[in-house]
Formats: sequence, structure tokens, C-alpha cells
Amino acid sequence: MRRQFASVFGSAEGRFAELVVIAELLQSTTRGGHLTLAPALHRRAAELAAGYQAP
Repeated sequence: MRRQFASVFGSAEGRFAELVVIAELLQSTTRGGHLTLAPALHRRAAELAAGYQAP
């Protein structure tokens, strides 16, 4: 999916949107949802944060 929509996911807006979705999914883990996804979500959030460049 990331390859198909590289122009969207590669933009600052796309990265921001991905972080928002990750944050929402991680928040749901505190209520017992998506527990198996938590490690992968943390890794992806770290990857996105590491590549962040301030405007």
C-alpha cells in the first residue's frame, strides 16, 4: 500500500495522517484493542519520528 500511494505517504501531510492513525490505534490498546499490533505500531511511529524534518 505504501508503494502504491508513495506520493501521499511520502508527503508531510501523509506522514502526519499516519501518525494520527497510529496514535488512535495505540490509544485503543489501553482499552484492550489491537494489542497484537502495538509493537509494530510503536516501531512505525519511531520510524516516522526519526525521519521528521522541522519546516
